Amino acid sequence: MHKDHLRFAAARGLLAPFFPRTTPGVPVDRAAREAALEAPLRFLWDRSERGGLTVYEAAAEMRAIANALAAGGEAAARIPDDLRELAARSGAGGEPAMFLDIAAYVDGWQAGMNPKLAAAVPTAWELAQRFPLLSGMLDLYFGQDGIALEEEVSDVDGIGLYVTYWHERGTCPWRLPPVVAECAEALALFQDDDTLRRFFARDLGLGSGSHRSWSAWLTLISDTLTTHLRREHGPVTWTGGREEPPC
Repeated sequence: MHKDHLRFAAARGLLAPFFPRTTPGVPVDRAAREAALEAPLRFLWDRSERGGLTVYEAAAEMRAIANALAAGGEAAARIPDDLRELAARSGAGGEPAMFLDIAAYVDGWQAGMNPKLAAAVPTAWELAQRFPLLSGMLDLYFGQDGIALEEEVSDVDGIGLYVTYWHERGTCPWRLPPVVAECAEALALFQDDDTLRRFFARDLGLGSGSHRSWSAWLTLISDTLTTHLRREHGPVTWTGGREEPPC
């Protein structure tokens, strides 16, 4: 991995629609470019609301990339290969001036945020970004060549394999609650089995073990992880809070 790869995580998320080889790269046409940026901008905004990178950090990274490409030489060489290749493949759309134009657009994007969100119909890609841990678990353990399928175990035992992996490393209180939260978000967002199945099974290609009901499947995952935390770890402890009043 390039040593500077992680420096450009926000810019890489912003430019996600242009990375596939099936696209010509970054469009020169401003209207087409800005339309394509709407989904990743909503994704970045949603991630920032949860404590992640902001759209302004994405804009700053775009400026850093543009300045490095304009400088050339060693400065350009420090840009990760995938970003330099995207700029080259985009032709005029990958010129530093275009990247600076994107940065300026991103800086002003949050103006009038609420009407934009109210009118938006999210893409499957941006919705998928809300469930990275759940999707990763389902793919690794219950996908076509998933660990649970290879072991030929029950659904509960398959989830147990996932729990055991983290339990052996002593990190369950760090690893499991976010998956429980993603299950709850999926149930709140998609609400019925048909919608859950269309999104997770059809659009994301994820498996549900032996369950036909995705509502029951996600509830089972959440309950299994939560039960393990209660039985094996108990309530979390912390430091640095307010002192309890004396008895």
